[in-house]
Amino acid sequence: MRRTSEKGEGRMGGFILLVALIIAGIAAWNVAPAYFDHYDFVDKVNEICRMPKYRVRGGDDAVVRLLMEEVAKRKLQQWIGPESFTVNTTDFNRTIELYYEREVEVLPGWKYTIKFHYPADQPLV
Repeated sequence: MRRTSEKGEGRMGGFILLVALIIAGIAAWNVAPAYFDHYDFVDKVNEICRMPKYRVRGGDDAVVRLLMEEVAKRKLQQWIGPESFTVNTTDFNRTIELYYEREVEVLPGWKYTIKFHYPADQPLV
């Protein structure tokens, strides 16, 4: 028995969907490390933000030095510098404001600048 109602038109739609999924996968593969690096670093920023005043001698400048040591450990110097931080310590809490931009190549020939901003406000333990 021969089917005359089927024309095979679904193949092109499936192929286009496959190409779109491959492109989305490549884009995610290129962009995801920037977000992973950021969230890993933010955890350390929170940890440093909670450090008691007696462990950080030298005030806010010493906090920035600690943060820059962590930046160097994670090899983020290309995007994060001392000017990326605003630190304010009071008797009971510390705030660290982090802002930086990171350019990633989403797809070959298409670059995008991701702007990261993170305010940390923690009580001093």
